[in-house]
Amino acid sequence: HPGNSDFKESDKDFFAYPGDIDLRELDKDFFAYPGDYEDSPSLSEFLKNEKKLTKEEKKSLTEDYDKLEKTRRDIDETSEEIEKITNKITDKWAIADKIDELANKHKSIWDKVYENATDEDLAIEDNIEFIKSSKALTDEEKTTLIKAEEELRALNEEHSKQYNKVNEATKELTAKLDSLYKDLEKLMDKMQPLANKLGEEFKENFGFVEIMPY
Repeated sequence: HPGNSDFKESDKDFFAYPGDIDLRELDKDFFAYPGDYEDSPSLSEFLKNEKKLTKEEKKSLTEDYDKLEKTRRDIDETSEEIEKITNKITDKWAIADKIDELANKHKSIWDKVYENATDEDLAIEDNIEFIKSSKALTDEEKTTLIKAEEELRALNEEHSKQYNKVNEATKELTAKLDSLYKDLEKLMDKMQPLANKLGEEFKENFGFVEIMPY
């Protein structure tokens, strides 16, 4: 329910599912995917009449850019793999909807509890004890909330199990993804001086727009 202290606390981590964050989405903004647009020029076309770089620099840039593209594709594939495994184990986190639905189901009864709760009542950490202490509810309303609370606990437990299962099943892929992102950053850092030499048009066309990652 909306005011449930232990639920609220765990909410943030609780909904930070692995595989819920679409890394590819993140990646697109972060590394501004080049080559995704039909009309973007190829690197060899771009460099053909480019006078700012030496032949050696062009060669080095082209080799690194190929590695960069390959790394980006690997990131995509690895992210998709993680997503597939996660969706299979969790049925696309179907349980989160159930938790959400149940947590918001008896809002009017919960409002009644909170509107009439004393500071002493609010200090009770256990939700079921908190419900029992309410002077404003009928026995029937208390039973309804307690039953929902027990179901919620069971769902939360099931959710944790799924979360751990996903973590276990995708551990190696997640480690691989982390190291691919590091490779990507290293390559971009290495290429940055030449990208700076080439200037804005190159950066915009080939994914070197400097976006601050927040």
